[in-house]
Amino acid sequence: MAGDIFNEMADTVVTGDIRLPATILMPADARDVPIVVMVHGSGALDRDETIYQNKPFRDIAEGLTRKGIATLRYDKRTYIYRQPVTTMDDETMLDALSAIRLAHQYSSRVYLLGHSLGAMLAPLIAERTAEPLAGVIMLAAPARDMETVVREQFDYLLPSGASPAFKEQQIENLRQRSPHYLQPQGQTDAAHRLTIPMLILQGERDYQVTMQDFRLWQQVLNGKSNIIFHSYPRLNHLFMDGEDKSNPMEYQKLGHVATYVIDDISSFIHQIEKHDK
Repeated sequence: MAGDIFNEMADTVVTGDIRLPATILMPADARDVPIVVMVHGSGALDRDETIYQNKPFRDIAEGLTRKGIATLRYDKRTYIYRQPVTTMDDETMLDALSAIRLAHQYSSRVYLLGHSLGAMLAPLIAERTAEPLAGVIMLAAPARDMETVVREQFDYLLPSGASPAFKEQQIENLRQRSPHYLQPQGQTDAAHRLTIPMLILQGERDYQVTMQDFRLWQQVLNGKSNIIFHSYPRLNHLFMDGEDKSNPMEYQKLGHVATYVIDDISSFIHQIEKHDK
């Protein structure tokens, strides 16, 4: 129990022998409310998507629950089991599908929210789930293949004097550790095939997934009536407010997901719920 605003419940996302602790937040006066399943970015992340002091998934979950929308978030298997994975299924996809199945035990109207890698994979997850989704929300979703995105990140972060050979070695190191990260996924094609409502959000100060990806989503999905786009001039990859160029040090400062992002997600969901009733 977290005050009188929402009820907090523990559950478990189960995929075969994999068991991942999960948290369900329900509005205190819940009566058949929609629920949002939250899918993380890359790396060994907990259910809050904790990065230093920041907990973007907790911010979004609590913000949405205050607006009458339930949420389900869970620890990644790489966080719980601390074992390397070499496929995107083991990294993200299979557990996200299991989380969607679990969410349907709480509500018939399930939404999928992905951030970064989770956002890139969201259209593919939506295509694979046997249970219906009411909508998809994508925060900082790469539209390009991940090798291109990662190379751009290295160009941004490495010293200007870094040799091309050094940069190539960093790419090769990643390929050896996590080969699935650099494989094309076909996310834009999958998104184009979807007919359910989709909300695509992007921070304009994000150096990890940039406005180039956002513009490519707009280009690829141009003319589709089920898509809404928003970008935010002051926000970084965590959808937290800042100024000037973003950098990794910014993530070490305590911040919170901008309330207007949560407002936009809430409005998107409530509009669908109103239309479907």
